[in-house]
Amino acid sequence: MTRTRVNSALIRRINTGRLFHIIRQNPGISQQRLSIQSGIDPATISIIITNLEATGIVRRTTDAPTGRAGRPTVALNIDARAGFLAGIGIEPDAIRVTLATIDGMACADITVAGSTEPEAAALAAHEGVVAALRSVKARRGALLGVGIALPGLVSLEGRVVFAPNLGWRDLDIAAMLARHLKCPIRLENDVKAAAIAEHLFGASRDITDFVYIMGRSGIGGGLYMMGEVYRGPHGLAGEIGHMKMVPGGRACGCGARGCLEAYVSERAILAELAAKGHQARDVAGILRGFEQGDAIVRAVLGEAGYYLGLGLANLINIVSPRRIVLGGSLARLAPCLLPAAMESLHANALAAIMRDVELVVSVLGDDAAPMGGVALALHQFLDDPPIKLGRGRDHGALAIG
Repeated sequence: MTRTRVNSALIRRINTGRLFHIIRQNPGISQQRLSIQSGIDPATISIIITNLEATGIVRRTTDAPTGRAGRPTVALNIDARAGFLAGIGIEPDAIRVTLATIDGMACADITVAGSTEPEAAALAAHEGVVAALRSVKARRGALLGVGIALPGLVSLEGRVVFAPNLGWRDLDIAAMLARHLKCPIRLENDVKAAAIAEHLFGASRDITDFVYIMGRSGIGGGLYMMGEVYRGPHGLAGEIGHMKMVPGGRACGCGARGCLEAYVSERAILAELAAKGHQARDVAGILRGFEQGDAIVRAVLGEAGYYLGLGLANLINIVSPRRIVLGGSLARLAPCLLPAAMESLHANALAAIMRDVELVVSVLGDDAAPMGGVALALHQFLDDPPIKLGRGRDHGALAIG
Protein backbone atom coordinates (compact mmCIF):
# COMPACT_ATOMS: atom_id res chain seq x y z
CA MET A 1 0.00 0.00 0.00
CA THR A 2 1.40 3.40 -1.01
CA ARG A 3 0.98 6.24 1.45
CA THR A 4 0.31 9.74 0.20
CA ARG A 5 2.43 12.35 1.94
CA VAL A 6 0.43 15.37 3.05
CA ASN A 7 2.02 18.74 2.36
CA SER A 8 1.13 20.42 5.65
CA ALA A 9 2.68 23.75 4.65
CA LEU A 10 0.52 23.88 1.53
CA ILE A 11 -2.62 23.03 3.49
CA ARG A 12 -1.79 25.69 6.08
CA ARG A 13 -1.26 28.26 3.31
CA ILE A 14 -4.59 27.36 1.68
CA ASN A 15 -6.42 27.55 5.01
CA THR A 16 -4.76 30.89 5.80
CA GLY A 17 -5.97 32.30 2.49
CA ARG A 18 -9.50 31.01 3.06
CA LEU A 19 -9.70 32.53 6.52
CA PHE A 20 -8.21 35.83 5.36
CA HIS A 21 -10.88 36.24 2.66
CA ILE A 22 -13.75 35.25 4.96
CA ILE A 23 -12.62 37.87 7.50
CA ARG A 24 -12.15 40.42 4.70
CA GLN A 25 -15.67 39.84 3.42
CA ASN A 26 -17.21 39.64 6.92
CA PRO A 27 -15.61 42.37 9.04
CA GLY A 28 -16.10 41.79 12.76
CA ILE A 29 -16.73 38.05 12.40
CA SER A 30 -16.21 35.98 15.55
CA GLN A 31 -13.77 33.09 15.69
CA GLN A 32 -16.64 30.70 16.35
CA ARG A 33 -18.53 31.94 13.32
CA LEU A 34 -15.34 31.77 11.28
CA SER A 35 -15.02 28.05 12.11
CA ILE A 36 -18.63 27.39 11.11
CA GLN A 37 -18.36 29.29 7.84
CA SER A 38 -14.99 27.86 6.82
CA GLY A 39 -15.41 24.30 8.05
CA ILE A 40 -11.93 24.49 9.60
CA ASP A 41 -11.59 23.14 13.14
CA PRO A 42 -11.31 25.73 15.98
CA ALA A 43 -7.81 24.62 17.04
CA THR A 44 -6.39 25.18 13.53
CA ILE A 45 -8.18 28.53 13.27
CA SER A 46 -6.74 29.63 16.61
CA ILE A 47 -3.18 28.91 15.42
CA ILE A 48 -3.67 30.69 12.08
CA ILE A 49 -5.36 33.74 13.62
CA THR A 50 -2.61 34.02 16.24
CA ASN A 51 -0.01 34.03 13.44
CA LEU A 52 -1.95 36.58 11.40
CA GLU A 53 -2.34 38.79 14.46
CA ALA A 54 1.38 38.52 15.28
CA THR A 55 2.29 39.65 11.75
CA GLY A 56 -0.10 42.61 11.89
CA ILE A 57 -2.57 41.31 9.30
CA VAL A 58 -5.52 40.62 11.62
CA ARG A 59 -6.72 42.74 14.52
CA ARG A 60 -8.85 41.42 17.39
CA THR A 61 -11.27 43.72 19.20
CA THR A 62 -13.31 42.81 22.26
CA ASP A 63 -16.82 44.09 22.90
CA ALA A 64 -17.20 46.35 25.90
CA PRO A 65 -18.48 44.58 29.06
CA THR A 66 -22.27 44.39 29.21
CA GLY A 67 -22.61 43.17 32.80
CA ARG A 68 -24.08 39.89 31.61
CA ALA A 69 -22.55 36.49 32.27
CA GLY A 70 -20.31 34.85 29.68
CA ARG A 71 -17.20 35.75 27.75
CA PRO A 72 -17.16 38.99 25.75
CA THR A 73 -17.34 38.57 21.99
CA VAL A 74 -14.05 38.91 20.13
CA ALA A 75 -14.35 40.41 16.64
CA LEU A 76 -11.80 39.78 13.88
CA ASN A 77 -10.89 42.34 11.22
CA ILE A 78 -8.21 42.72 8.58
CA ASP A 79 -5.88 45.49 9.71
CA ALA A 80 -5.68 47.84 6.75
CA ARG A 81 -2.64 49.54 8.36
CA ALA A 82 -0.48 46.49 7.61
CA GLY A 83 0.62 47.85 4.24
CA PHE A 84 -0.27 48.39 0.60
CA LEU A 85 -0.68 46.38 -2.59
CA ALA A 86 -0.26 47.84 -6.08
CA GLY A 87 -2.13 46.67 -9.15
CA ILE A 88 -0.73 47.66 -12.55
CA GLY A 89 -2.76 47.44 -15.75
CA ILE A 90 -0.56 47.76 -18.83
CA GLU A 91 -1.93 48.78 -22.23
CA PRO A 92 0.01 50.09 -25.25
CA ASP A 93 -1.15 53.68 -24.73
CA ALA A 94 -1.51 53.88 -20.94
CA ILE A 95 -0.35 52.27 -17.71
CA ARG A 96 -2.75 52.45 -14.80
CA VAL A 97 -1.72 51.92 -11.18
CA THR A 98 -4.23 51.26 -8.40
CA LEU A 99 -2.96 51.28 -4.83
CA ALA A 100 -5.01 49.36 -2.26
CA THR A 101 -4.79 48.53 1.40
CA ILE A 102 -4.22 44.88 2.24
CA ASP A 103 -7.97 44.27 2.49
CA GLY A 104 -8.37 45.23 -1.18
CA MET A 105 -9.80 48.73 -0.69
CA ALA A 106 -8.49 51.08 -3.39
CA CYS A 107 -7.01 54.29 -2.00
CA ALA A 108 -5.14 55.81 -4.96
CA ASP A 109 -5.31 55.66 -8.73
CA ILE A 110 -2.63 56.96 -11.10
CA THR A 111 -2.44 56.80 -14.91
CA VAL A 112 0.83 57.37 -16.76
CA ALA A 113 1.70 57.23 -20.45
CA GLY A 114 2.26 53.73 -21.79
CA SER A 115 5.02 52.43 -24.03
CA THR A 116 5.60 49.40 -26.22
CA GLU A 117 9.31 49.58 -25.33
CA PRO A 118 9.66 47.18 -22.36
CA GLU A 119 12.23 49.09 -20.30
CA ALA A 120 10.31 52.34 -20.78
CA ALA A 121 7.07 50.61 -19.76
CA ALA A 122 8.71 49.16 -16.62
CA LEU A 123 10.12 52.56 -15.68
CA ALA A 124 6.74 54.25 -16.25
CA ALA A 125 5.01 51.62 -14.09
CA HIS A 126 7.58 52.19 -11.35
CA GLU A 127 7.00 55.95 -11.49
CA GLY A 128 3.24 55.35 -11.28
CA VAL A 129 3.60 53.17 -8.17
CA VAL A 130 5.88 55.72 -6.48
CA ALA A 131 3.39 58.51 -7.29
CA ALA A 132 0.52 56.44 -5.87
CA LEU A 133 2.43 55.78 -2.64
CA ARG A 134 3.34 59.44 -2.40
CA SER A 135 -0.30 60.45 -2.82
CA VAL A 136 -1.24 58.60 0.39
CA LYS A 137 1.94 59.71 2.22
CA ALA A 138 3.31 56.16 2.39
CA ARG A 139 6.95 55.20 1.99
CA ARG A 140 8.15 52.48 -0.37
CA GLY A 141 8.69 50.07 2.53
CA ALA A 142 4.91 49.98 3.02
CA LEU A 143 4.50 48.24 -0.36
CA LEU A 144 3.92 44.52 0.29
CA GLY A 145 3.48 43.34 -3.28
CA VAL A 146 2.68 44.22 -6.88
CA GLY A 147 0.53 42.52 -9.50
CA ILE A 148 0.85 43.24 -13.22
CA ALA A 149 -2.01 42.56 -15.62
CA LEU A 150 -1.37 42.90 -19.34
CA PRO A 151 -3.01 41.81 -22.61
CA GLY A 152 -1.08 38.79 -23.82
CA LEU A 153 -0.07 35.19 -23.25
CA VAL A 154 1.65 34.69 -19.89
CA SER A 155 3.32 31.43 -18.91
CA LEU A 156 2.91 29.65 -15.59
CA GLU A 157 6.39 30.94 -14.73
CA GLY A 158 5.23 34.55 -15.14
CA ARG A 159 6.92 35.42 -18.43
CA VAL A 160 5.27 37.16 -21.35
CA VAL A 161 5.08 34.54 -24.11
CA PHE A 162 3.42 36.79 -26.69
CA ALA A 163 1.62 40.12 -26.31
CA PRO A 164 0.71 41.13 -29.88
CA ASN A 165 -0.83 44.49 -29.00
CA LEU A 166 2.37 45.46 -27.16
CA GLY A 167 4.72 43.77 -29.61
CA TRP A 168 6.38 41.71 -26.85
CA ARG A 169 7.68 38.14 -27.05
CA ASP A 170 9.49 35.99 -24.48
CA LEU A 171 9.90 38.83 -22.00
CA ASP A 172 10.32 38.97 -18.22
CA ILE A 173 8.69 42.35 -17.57
CA ALA A 174 8.20 41.47 -13.88
CA ALA A 175 11.97 41.17 -13.41
CA MET A 176 12.47 44.52 -15.11
CA LEU A 177 10.05 46.18 -12.72
CA ALA A 178 11.47 44.31 -9.71
CA ARG A 179 14.83 46.02 -10.28
CA HIS A 180 13.09 49.30 -9.48
CA LEU A 181 10.60 48.28 -6.77
CA LYS A 182 12.43 45.58 -4.77
CA CYS A 183 9.28 43.73 -3.70
CA PRO A 184 7.40 40.54 -4.74
CA ILE A 185 5.77 40.89 -8.16
CA ARG A 186 3.32 38.57 -9.90
CA LEU A 187 2.42 38.82 -13.60
CA GLU A 188 -0.70 37.48 -15.30
CA ASN A 189 -2.80 37.91 -18.41
CA ASP A 190 -5.09 40.89 -17.79
CA VAL A 191 -8.35 39.01 -18.20
CA LYS A 192 -7.35 36.11 -15.97
CA ALA A 193 -6.32 38.69 -13.37
CA ALA A 194 -9.63 40.53 -13.84
CA ALA A 195 -11.53 37.25 -13.35
CA ILE A 196 -9.76 36.80 -9.99
CA ALA A 197 -10.67 40.38 -9.06
CA GLU A 198 -14.27 39.76 -10.11
CA HIS A 199 -14.41 36.85 -7.66
CA LEU A 200 -12.61 38.64 -4.82
CA PHE A 201 -13.98 42.17 -5.16
CA GLY A 202 -16.78 42.13 -7.74
CA ALA A 203 -20.28 40.75 -8.15
CA SER A 204 -19.21 37.09 -8.55
CA ARG A 205 -18.09 36.47 -4.98
CA ASP A 206 -21.08 34.16 -4.58
CA ILE A 207 -20.09 31.62 -7.23
CA THR A 208 -17.00 29.61 -8.18
CA ASP A 209 -17.88 28.87 -11.81
CA PHE A 210 -18.04 31.67 -14.37
CA VAL A 211 -16.43 33.01 -17.54
CA TYR A 212 -15.07 36.54 -17.56
CA ILE A 213 -14.71 38.30 -20.93
CA MET A 214 -12.98 41.66 -21.20
CA GLY A 215 -12.38 43.96 -24.11
CA ARG A 216 -10.15 46.90 -24.84
CA SER A 217 -7.20 46.68 -27.23
CA GLY A 218 -8.16 43.00 -27.61
CA ILE A 219 -10.64 40.45 -26.30
CA GLY A 220 -9.58 38.03 -23.59
CA GLY A 221 -11.20 35.42 -21.40
CA GLY A 222 -10.79 34.09 -17.90
CA LEU A 223 -12.28 30.65 -17.20
CA TYR A 224 -12.99 30.64 -13.46
CA MET A 225 -13.77 27.00 -12.76
CA MET A 226 -14.20 25.16 -9.45
CA GLY A 227 -12.92 28.10 -7.43
CA GLU A 228 -9.87 29.09 -9.46
CA VAL A 229 -8.77 30.34 -12.85
CA TYR A 230 -8.17 27.51 -15.30
CA ARG A 231 -4.77 28.13 -16.91
CA GLY A 232 -4.06 24.89 -18.75
CA PRO A 233 -0.72 23.02 -18.73
CA HIS A 234 1.30 26.06 -19.85
CA GLY A 235 -0.80 28.89 -18.39
CA LEU A 236 -2.18 29.96 -21.76
CA ALA A 237 -5.80 28.73 -21.65
CA GLY A 238 -8.73 31.09 -22.13
CA GLU A 239 -7.82 32.92 -25.35
CA ILE A 240 -11.47 33.50 -26.21
CA GLY A 241 -10.65 36.45 -28.45
CA HIS A 242 -8.97 34.11 -30.92
CA MET A 243 -11.93 31.85 -31.58
CA LYS A 244 -12.41 31.88 -35.34
CA MET A 245 -15.65 33.60 -36.31
CA VAL A 246 -15.08 34.11 -40.04
CA PRO A 247 -12.62 31.80 -41.86
CA GLY A 248 -10.19 34.03 -43.74
CA GLY A 249 -11.89 37.13 -42.31
CA ARG A 250 -10.43 40.33 -40.91
CA ALA A 251 -6.77 40.38 -39.92
CA CYS A 252 -6.12 40.03 -36.20
CA GLY A 253 -3.17 41.28 -34.17
CA CYS A 254 -2.19 37.66 -33.47
CA GLY A 255 -1.33 37.19 -37.15
CA ALA A 256 -4.36 35.06 -38.01
CA ARG A 257 -7.65 36.04 -39.61
CA GLY A 258 -11.28 35.95 -38.61
CA CYS A 259 -10.78 36.04 -34.80
CA LEU A 260 -13.52 37.25 -32.47
CA GLU A 261 -11.16 40.04 -31.37
CA ALA A 262 -11.01 41.39 -34.93
CA TYR A 263 -14.78 42.05 -34.81
CA VAL A 264 -15.65 42.84 -31.20
CA SER A 265 -12.72 44.59 -29.48
CA GLU A 266 -12.76 48.34 -28.90
CA ARG A 267 -9.87 48.68 -31.35
CA ALA A 268 -11.72 46.66 -34.02
CA ILE A 269 -14.93 48.67 -33.65
CA LEU A 270 -13.06 51.98 -33.90
CA ALA A 271 -11.11 50.72 -36.94
CA GLU A 272 -14.32 49.67 -38.70
CA LEU A 273 -15.92 53.04 -37.95
CA ALA A 274 -12.85 54.84 -39.32
CA ALA A 275 -12.96 52.71 -42.47
CA LYS A 276 -16.53 53.91 -42.98
CA GLY A 277 -15.54 57.55 -42.50
CA HIS A 278 -16.73 57.99 -38.91
CA GLN A 279 -14.73 60.20 -36.53
CA ALA A 280 -15.29 58.35 -33.22
CA ARG A 281 -11.95 58.01 -31.40
CA ASP A 282 -12.91 56.25 -28.18
CA VAL A 283 -15.73 54.46 -26.37
CA ALA A 284 -17.29 57.76 -25.35
CA GLY A 285 -17.52 58.75 -29.03
CA ILE A 286 -19.05 55.38 -29.92
CA LEU A 287 -21.67 55.74 -27.18
CA ARG A 288 -22.43 59.29 -28.24
CA GLY A 289 -23.00 58.24 -31.84
CA PHE A 290 -25.22 55.34 -30.76
CA GLU A 291 -27.34 57.58 -28.53
CA GLN A 292 -27.71 60.10 -31.34
CA GLY A 293 -28.97 57.37 -33.67
CA ASP A 294 -25.97 57.52 -36.02
CA ALA A 295 -26.68 54.90 -38.71
CA ILE A 296 -23.01 53.99 -39.26
CA VAL A 297 -22.35 53.49 -35.52
CA ARG A 298 -25.49 51.42 -35.07
CA ALA A 299 -24.64 49.21 -38.07
CA VAL A 300 -21.08 48.58 -36.87
CA LEU A 301 -22.24 47.84 -33.33
CA GLY A 302 -24.96 45.56 -34.67
CA GLU A 303 -22.34 43.52 -36.52
CA ALA A 304 -20.05 43.46 -33.47
CA GLY A 305 -22.98 42.38 -31.30
CA TYR A 306 -23.81 39.53 -33.68
CA TYR A 307 -20.28 38.13 -33.46
CA LEU A 308 -20.17 38.64 -29.69
CA GLY A 309 -23.36 36.59 -29.34
CA LEU A 310 -21.98 33.89 -31.62
CA GLY A 311 -18.78 33.70 -29.55
CA LEU A 312 -20.78 33.52 -26.32
CA ALA A 313 -22.92 30.72 -27.77
CA ASN A 314 -19.79 28.71 -28.59
CA LEU A 315 -18.52 29.22 -25.04
CA ILE A 316 -21.81 28.24 -23.45
CA ASN A 317 -22.12 25.10 -25.57
CA ILE A 318 -18.58 24.00 -24.63
CA VAL A 319 -18.11 25.17 -21.03
CA SER A 320 -21.68 25.48 -19.67
CA PRO A 321 -20.79 28.15 -17.07
CA ARG A 322 -23.22 29.39 -14.45
CA ARG A 323 -22.47 32.98 -15.38
CA ILE A 324 -20.78 35.03 -18.11
CA VAL A 325 -19.40 38.40 -17.01
CA LEU A 326 -18.66 41.19 -19.49
CA GLY A 327 -15.88 43.58 -18.43
CA GLY A 328 -13.76 46.44 -19.70
CA SER A 329 -15.05 48.20 -22.81
CA LEU A 330 -17.54 45.36 -23.34
CA ALA A 331 -19.19 46.43 -20.08
CA ARG A 332 -19.38 50.06 -21.19
CA LEU A 333 -20.69 49.11 -24.65
CA ALA A 334 -23.07 46.44 -23.35
CA PRO A 335 -26.26 48.52 -23.87
CA CYS A 336 -25.29 48.95 -27.54
CA LEU A 337 -24.03 45.42 -28.18
CA LEU A 338 -26.46 43.25 -26.24
CA PRO A 339 -29.60 43.61 -28.42
CA ALA A 340 -27.87 42.00 -31.42
CA ALA A 341 -25.73 39.77 -29.18
CA MET A 342 -28.72 38.25 -27.37
CA GLU A 343 -30.47 37.50 -30.66
CA SER A 344 -27.37 35.75 -32.00
CA LEU A 345 -26.75 34.01 -28.69
CA HIS A 346 -30.23 32.49 -28.46
CA ALA A 347 -30.11 31.45 -32.11
CA ASN A 348 -26.85 29.50 -31.63
CA ALA A 349 -26.64 28.30 -28.01
CA LEU A 350 -28.21 25.00 -26.99
CA ALA A 351 -31.41 25.89 -25.15
CA ALA A 352 -30.97 23.18 -22.51
CA ILE A 353 -27.62 24.72 -21.49
CA MET A 354 -28.47 28.38 -22.08
CA ARG A 355 -31.43 28.42 -19.70
CA ASP A 356 -29.14 28.07 -16.67
CA VAL A 357 -26.60 30.71 -17.74
CA GLU A 358 -26.67 34.25 -16.38
CA LEU A 359 -25.18 37.07 -18.46
CA VAL A 360 -24.09 40.09 -16.39
CA VAL A 361 -21.98 43.22 -16.68
CA SER A 362 -19.02 43.53 -14.31
CA VAL A 363 -19.30 46.17 -11.60
CA LEU A 364 -15.53 46.70 -11.82
CA GLY A 365 -15.83 48.40 -15.20
CA ASP A 366 -12.59 50.05 -16.31
CA ASP A 367 -11.01 49.16 -12.95
CA ALA A 368 -10.93 45.45 -13.85
CA ALA A 369 -7.28 45.20 -14.99
CA PRO A 370 -5.63 47.25 -12.20
CA MET A 371 -7.86 45.61 -9.57
CA GLY A 372 -6.83 42.31 -11.17
CA GLY A 373 -3.27 43.40 -10.41
CA VAL A 374 -4.27 44.06 -6.79
CA ALA A 375 -5.80 40.56 -6.64
CA LEU A 376 -2.55 39.06 -7.97
CA ALA A 377 -0.51 40.99 -5.41
CA LEU A 378 -2.81 39.79 -2.65
CA HIS A 379 -2.49 36.16 -3.80
CA GLN A 380 1.29 36.55 -3.92
CA PHE A 381 1.32 38.02 -0.42
CA LEU A 382 -0.87 35.24 1.02
CA ASP A 383 1.19 32.56 -0.73
CA ASP A 384 4.46 33.88 0.67
CA PRO A 385 3.94 36.47 3.43
CA PRO A 386 6.92 38.03 5.16
CA ILE A 387 7.82 36.38 8.48
CA LYS A 388 7.18 39.60 10.35
CA LEU A 389 4.97 42.35 9.02
CA GLY A 390 4.34 45.58 10.81
CA ARG A 391 6.63 47.34 8.35
CA GLY A 392 3.63 49.25 6.95
CA ARG A 393 3.25 50.94 10.32
CA ASP A 394 6.95 51.73 10.40
CA HIS A 395 6.99 53.28 6.93
CA GLY A 396 4.11 55.70 6.96
CA ALA A 397 1.22 53.39 6.05
CA LEU A 398 -0.86 54.93 8.83
CA ALA A 399 -0.95 58.18 6.96
CA ILE A 400 -3.81 57.31 4.64
CA GLY A 401 -6.70 59.61 4.38
